[in-house]
Amino acid sequence: MTGTVFSRSLRARLVGATLSTAAIALAALVFLVVLRSGQTLREQAQEVSTWSEAQLSDRLLSDAKLAAARLQMQREDVERRFATMAKRWDVAKAVFSGNTVAASELLRPALALADLDGAIAFDLNLRALTADRVEADLLAANAAFRTSPVAASLRAVLARNDREHAEGFALSLRWDDALARALAATESGTVADIFGEPLFDDFGEVIGGLVGYRVLRAHEPTLTAFASLSNRDVLILADQNLLSSAGSEVSNAQLGPASGAELHAVLGAEKVARCIPQPPDIRLCVAAPLRELQQLTGKVVGIGEESSRALLRTLSVVAGLTLCLVAVVMLFLSSRITRPLVRITQTVSEVARGNWHVSVPDIDRADEVGDIARAVVVLEHSLSERDQLRDDVFRQNTVLTERERQLQEQNERFDAALNNMSQGLCMFGVHGRLKVYNSQFCRIYGIAPGVLDLDPTQDEVHRLAGLTDWSAAESGPIRRTLTRTLADGRCIEITVEPMADGGWVETHEDVTASVTAQARIAHLATHDALTGLSNRALLADRLAAAFADHAVGGRAVTVICLDLDDFKGINDTLGHPAGDELLRQVGRRLTGLCPSGGTVARLGGDEFAMVLFEADLPDGVLALAEQILIQLRRPFFLAGQFVSVDGSLGIAVSGTEDADGDDLLRRADVALYAAKADGGRRVRVFEQEMEERQNQRRWLERELRLAIGTAQIELHYQPLFDLATNAVTSFEALARWHHPESGMISPGEFIPVAEATGLIDALGAYVLERACADAMTWPGSLRVAVNISPIQFREGNLDRFVEEVLLKTELPSHRLELEITESVILSQDQASFEMLSRLRSLGVRFSMDDFGTGYSSLSSLNTFRFDKIKLDQSFVRNLLEKDEAAAIVHVVAELGRSLKITTTAEGVETPEQLARLRASGFSEVQGYLLSRPIPAAGVAAFINAQEHIHVAA
Repeated sequence: MTGTVFSRSLRARLVGATLSTAAIALAALVFLVVLRSGQTLREQAQEVSTWSEAQLSDRLLSDAKLAAARLQMQREDVERRFATMAKRWDVAKAVFSGNTVAASELLRPALALADLDGAIAFDLNLRALTADRVEADLLAANAAFRTSPVAASLRAVLARNDREHAEGFALSLRWDDALARALAATESGTVADIFGEPLFDDFGEVIGGLVGYRVLRAHEPTLTAFASLSNRDVLILADQNLLSSAGSEVSNAQLGPASGAELHAVLGAEKVARCIPQPPDIRLCVAAPLRELQQLTGKVVGIGEESSRALLRTLSVVAGLTLCLVAVVMLFLSSRITRPLVRITQTVSEVARGNWHVSVPDIDRADEVGDIARAVVVLEHSLSERDQLRDDVFRQNTVLTERERQLQEQNERFDAALNNMSQGLCMFGVHGRLKVYNSQFCRIYGIAPGVLDLDPTQDEVHRLAGLTDWSAAESGPIRRTLTRTLADGRCIEITVEPMADGGWVETHEDVTASVTAQARIAHLATHDALTGLSNRALLADRLAAAFADHAVGGRAVTVICLDLDDFKGINDTLGHPAGDELLRQVGRRLTGLCPSGGTVARLGGDEFAMVLFEADLPDGVLALAEQILIQLRRPFFLAGQFVSVDGSLGIAVSGTEDADGDDLLRRADVALYAAKADGGRRVRVFEQEMEERQNQRRWLERELRLAIGTAQIELHYQPLFDLATNAVTSFEALARWHHPESGMISPGEFIPVAEATGLIDALGAYVLERACADAMTWPGSLRVAVNISPIQFREGNLDRFVEEVLLKTELPSHRLELEITESVILSQDQASFEMLSRLRSLGVRFSMDDFGTGYSSLSSLNTFRFDKIKLDQSFVRNLLEKDEAAAIVHVVAELGRSLKITTTAEGVETPEQLARLRASGFSEVQGYLLSRPIPAAGVAAFINAQEHIHVAA
C-alpha cells in the first residue's frame, strides 16, 4: 500500500514538474510574442500620432500668425486714425480752450470713428488738461500718470517738436487700476493698446500731447471674422487667464502643457491649440477639434490590434497540443523508473525516523539497488555512534558555555561601570597597595597609562597624582571627604570609604567648574557684567552700610553721580563694541580715583556712581569731582583711534533730611540732571531749588502732553516785510500756549521740554498741519514759514509727513517755507540730506534760522542750497552799539546778494535799526516795530489792511 502511494506520488511529481516546465516555457513564449506585438503596435501608433500632431501643429501655426497679422493690421489702422484725429486743428483748440465739456463733446465721436475707448490730453509738463469724459478725475490722473510707463513715451514724443515729421507712439500694456487711473479711464480689462500723438498750435509748436487707449475686447470683431473664415477658434490668454476669444464659445479656457509638436490641450474642450507670444506677455492661440487626429490614429492602431489577436489565438492552440503530448510521454516513462526504488525508500524512511535496527531488504543484489541497500546499513551504524558522542559533548559544552557567559557578563559590567564613572576611582588592599583603578583617575591627574599597573602603595599613588600635602593621619581606611587644590588651580574632592576586608576605596572628582560657577554667580549678583564694577544692588548695600556708620560715627556720606555726554554718538559712529570698551576704560579710571573705602558702581547705560565718606577726601569732594572731569577728558583709544569724551557730575552729601541711601542717591541724580540741563561738562552740587525745578519740569511735561492732545496750543503769525516794496511776503508761525490755570507759558519754557521728552514730534506735526490749513484761508498767495526742530529729523519720515500735509490741506508746496538750524546740516546724516532733497524736489522752500550763531554757518550754506538766511536777532539788537555787529550785518547782506539768497533780519524794534538794515541791503525784516505776532483769526484782516495801505501809497 505504501509502495503504491509512493510510486503514484513520485510519478505524479515527475509528470507535474515536466508539464509545469513545458507550460511555463510556452506561456513565456506566448507572453514575449504578445509583448513584442504590443510594443510594435504602440511604436506605430506613436509614430502616426507624432506625424499627425506635426501636420496639425504646422497648420495651426500658420493660422496663428495670420490671426496675429490681422490683429496688428487692426492696431495700425487704429493708430493711423488716432494720428489723423490728433492733427485736427479743432481738437488742439478744444483741448487747450479750458472748456472740458466742449472738448469731451468733440473727442467722443472722433474716438468712436477711430475705434478707441477713450483719450486724455496733457500739457508739456504732463499735467492732465481734459478727457473724453467730463466727470474724469484729472487730479488723480496727474498723481498717477508720472509713475506710469506711458509718461516716458509721451515725454519723448513731446521733446521732438517737429510738426512736419511728427511721430507718435503705440504701446501694448497690461491694463490695471494704476494705468486706468493715470488715463482717467473707467473701462476694465487686462490688456490695452495705448496711442500717443503730439498736439501743435497754429505756429507748429508742440503744446501738449493726446493719449488714447483701446482695451482688448472679450470678442474682437477682427478675430471673429477670421475664426468664421478659417473654421478655427482663436484664444488670447495671459498665463492661464482667458482675455479674448473668437469662434466657438469657450469659457474659462485653460491650456495643458505643450507636447513635442508644441500643441496644447484645451482643458474642458475636445480641442488642441498652437500658441505664439504677443506683447505684453500674452499668447495668441488658434485651436482645432481633436476628432480627425484621434480617428486616424485609432484606425491604424485597430489594424495592429487585430493582427496581434490572431497571432495569440494560433499560439494558444499550438501550446495546448504540445502540453498534451508531453503528458502522455511522461506517464509512460515514470512507470518504468519508480518501481525499483519503492522498497529502499521505505527503509530509508524508517531510518530517518530513528529506527536504526530495521531490516534492510535486497542487500544481496549485485545491481545499483543492492549498493543502495548496503549503504543504508552502514548509515544506520554511523548514525547510532554519532548520536551517542554528540549527546555527551553537548552536555559538557552547555555547562562550560553558561559559566563563561556569566563571567564575561560580570566583567563587562564591571569595566563599563568603572570606566564610565565621572569620578576617578582607586581601590587599595589591606596592605595599602593599589588593586583597582579606572581611566578617569589617570585623566584627572595626568598619569600615563600603565604606570599604576605595578601595585604601587598609597603614598606612591598620591605622589604621582601631585597630592604631596597628604598627611599620615589622613591615610588608611577612615571614612572622610577631603578637598585638595592642585598646582594648576583645579579643585579635587576626595571621598574615602572603608571596606570589610580592611582595604578602602577612594573616589576623586574634579569640582573646579562647580566652585568657579558658584564664585561667578556670587560675583555677578553684585557686579556689572561689562565693567566689573559694583552694580546697583551692591551699591544699595554699601549705601546702607555707610548710613549705618553715619548714624554711629557721624561721618557724612557723599554720593557722586556721573553721566557721559554724547555717549550715543560714540555708539552710532564707532559701534557698540567701542562703546562697551569706553565704559570699561571709564570704570578703570574712576576706580583709580576712588579713595580707599569708597565704592564705584555702574547704574546702567553710561551712568556711574561713587559712594565715599567726605572725611576720606583731604581736598574735598569738589576737588575729586574736578579730577574726575580731568581724567575723563584725557583721550581714550577706541577702535584704532583716539576719542575725546566729557561728562556731567552731580554731588549730594548726607544731611539730617536724608532718610536713607536711596534718598541720597536720588538727590545726587537730581544734581546730575541739573548739570546736564546747564549744557553738561560740569559739576553741580545738590540744592533744594534743583528738586523744585525738576518737579516743575515734570509738571510742564505732563501738562504739555495734555495741551497737544486737547488743542490748547494756538498759532500766532508774525509778518515778514519786503524792504524794497514794504509789502508783506510771508508769515512765520509761532506757537503760543495759554494754560487754563497758569496763563501764558513762554515757548522758551515748553519748547526745550518738548525736545527733551520727544513731544516735539507731536507738537511739530500739529503746528505744521495747522499752519498750512490756516494759510489756505488767507487772501492771495503769501507764504507761511514753520520752524522745524532738528529732533524731528530722527524718525526719518519728515518728508513723507510734509507731503501728506500738503495733499491734505491742498496748500501749494511753494507757499511753505521750513526754517531749520545749521545743526541739521552739521549732523552729516545721509538720511537727513535725502529728506531735505526730496522736500526741495516737491517745491518746498528752506530758510536757515539763527544764522551767524553757529560755528559753521558758511559751511552749511556750501553744503545745502537754502532759499533764505535769517540773521539772528542778537546782531540786530547790537547793530547800533557795536561796530562788529554792524560789520557782520553788512557782510551777511553782501553774502545774500552774491549767492542770490534772500536775507531776513529778525528782532527789528526801532526805526534806526530798520534804516540801517535797509541801507545795508537786506531783503526782508521782521520785528515788533512792524507788527507783533497776530492771532490766526486776525491774519486775513491784517493782509487786507496792508493791501489797502500799499494801494494808497
